[in-house]
Amino acid sequence: MLIAASLLLLPMIMTTSEDPKTPPSYQQVRAFVTGYNTTVAQTDSTPCIGASGTNICGRRDAVACPRRIGLGTVVEIRGTTYVCEDRLARKYDRRFDISCDKDKSCPTEVTGWATIRIYN
Repeated sequence: MLIAASLLLLPMIMTTSEDPKTPPSYQQVRAFVTGYNTTVAQTDSTPCIGASGTNICGRRDAVACPRRIGLGTVVEIRGTTYVCEDRLARKYDRRFDISCDKDKSCPTEVTGWATIRIYN
């Protein structure tokens, strides 16, 4: 799953650790990040229900990830931890889209290129 993501996105580095006392392993990729609001105009007819089936309204830790990254995967974007709970439209499948819930200023604040850590 993560190997497929590295083919989709620009791979940077992979770290692993066998020692349980050290942080979990992750893959680092560079990708374009956008933000979206949980509204019908920006999602579908059920804006609060992510592709994972969970309610993402009221949360600020949900992100839509490329299809090659499993739902439930933890990612870190610009020092903030998110959970892959949703998907983007296929034409944007190389991006990460942060759920900004109802904060209309958030999408423009989070948009841009970023290094993303995808945790195993």
